[in-house]
Amino acid sequence: MNKTISINIGGFVFNIEENAYQKLYHYLQAIKKNFGDTDEREEIMNDIESRIAELFQEKIGPNKEVVTEKDVDHVVEIMGKPEDYATGDFSEDQKKSEQQTNDSNYRNASEKRLFRDTENASLGGVASGLAHYFNLDVTLVRILFILLTILGGSGILIYIILLIAVPEAKSTTDKFQMRGEAINLDNIKEHFNKLKNDIKENTKSGRFKKGFNQTVDKGVRMGSSFVKAFSKIIGLSLIIGGCFALLLLTVLLFDDSGFLPLVGTENTETLPTFLDIIYPSSTSSSFVFLSIILVILIPIISIIVSGIKILFKIQKSFKTVAISSSVIWFVSIGILAITGINLGMEFKNETSIEYIVPYNSTNDILLVDVSNDDKFSNHIAYCDVWNQSELVKVEDEKIFLGYPELIVTEKEDSSGFEILLHKQSNGKTTKSAIDKAEHINYVLKISDNKLTLPPYFTVPKSDKLRNQRIIIEIKVPLGKKIKFGKNIDRLDIWVSGEQNVFKHNLDCSRNANGLFSLQKSKTILCRIINSKVFCYSIK
Repeated sequence: MNKTISINIGGFVFNIEENAYQKLYHYLQAIKKNFGDTDEREEIMNDIESRIAELFQEKIGPNKEVVTEKDVDHVVEIMGKPEDYATGDFSEDQKKSEQQTNDSNYRNASEKRLFRDTENASLGGVASGLAHYFNLDVTLVRILFILLTILGGSGILIYIILLIAVPEAKSTTDKFQMRGEAINLDNIKEHFNKLKNDIKENTKSGRFKKGFNQTVDKGVRMGSSFVKAFSKIIGLSLIIGGCFALLLLTVLLFDDSGFLPLVGTENTETLPTFLDIIYPSSTSSSFVFLSIILVILIPIISIIVSGIKILFKIQKSFKTVAISSSVIWFVSIGILAITGINLGMEFKNETSIEYIVPYNSTNDILLVDVSNDDKFSNHIAYCDVWNQSELVKVEDEKIFLGYPELIVTEKEDSSGFEILLHKQSNGKTTKSAIDKAEHINYVLKISDNKLTLPPYFTVPKSDKLRNQRIIIEIKVPLGKKIKFGKNIDRLDIWVSGEQNVFKHNLDCSRNANGLFSLQKSKTILCRIINSKVFCYSIK
């Protein structure tokens, strides 16, 4: 039966046999004597005790709760003998013995761990810590972070995550584990002697006082290192984001990329051209274009300048420039507001002019087709385009609008077909709206019982875009029908107020009940709306 006592070593409490405690106590005292009265003695002893506590924890388990004398012998074997740590010169035999001990201790080296090396850090010590962990040159790691930031922007995010997640190598033990070195007396002695030599060298060169002050200030510097690193990351992000926004603005405003509705190769070539066909005068469109640039550009430039100031720690104030830019920005907003209100007034009144198209054929079937589209495409369906943006084009002094509409309605009597052409437009005044409607150019062709409709209409560029529309209305008498040609999809078709898309070679006829129906179609969908049946084909 052995007597046990409780001890606290390295911050952990262990139950240890009395004989084992005596051996461990004398072992630590012998090591402590080798350090004399140096200021680093306590730090080194704490590191040694922490390592011994780790070794004891490996020995303790559910079936063993007491540290034995054998466990202490195992610790001494790993950590090395106290006399091996004596300072001074060594004989050849001692050096050979020490080398053998080092080889033995290397086999017991602790597993390498990832830490931030703040002693050799440029920002937060992440790159230097990774260099130790992967045995790489720290310069290569830093270049890798820079490349990841430039090419994909992920370098900043990865650095922030590692800066937060990876701990700093603070103690001597942490630094040994960071380099993958064994935590034993030989390495601790080497660390201690290096520290002692650095102090001696600093004293000889007159830099000891400076080094001491730097050591005192180290805590403050490390405490603010995260803030500095994060601020640099923010500054770089602002610069990159601002430059990207500037590039995107250039593409949107001056290139025919097609990103903006109604602007691109297939439509109005540039944004200035589009504004020119919207606003009443070239002067107002020029002011609007300039105001749009300033409203977007000034915040982007401010972001880039802020990023540069943060990244390079520029303290100079640009108060005059900032005030001037703010005034210009608010003036630009005012111009956009005023011109926007004036533009809205241009759409105040709406009018429609109706024309009767002569049709003298007595045939019971009216063939309706659309001519080939040489401006847009025969394959562009009105219902497939986004907000009609693909059906506007400017050439010379004309605006081509590719969205005519066809309406099929009932005729009250049983006489022949009746064809009406409706021209609609908005204007600042009723007279202006009428003038613009009359200027719409749309020429349909009738040959015997065939009606050929153009797929687009034109308006003078000087009339601007004022919601001009062309509606062809065909009134179908009882017992007669309409047959649609292959290009009919190019128009927007309505039947009795219900929008329907008709496919190729379909018949739309009116029966004795006054209802429209489709014939000769493989797939027919009928709906009842307001007690009327509407049928149309489905592909």
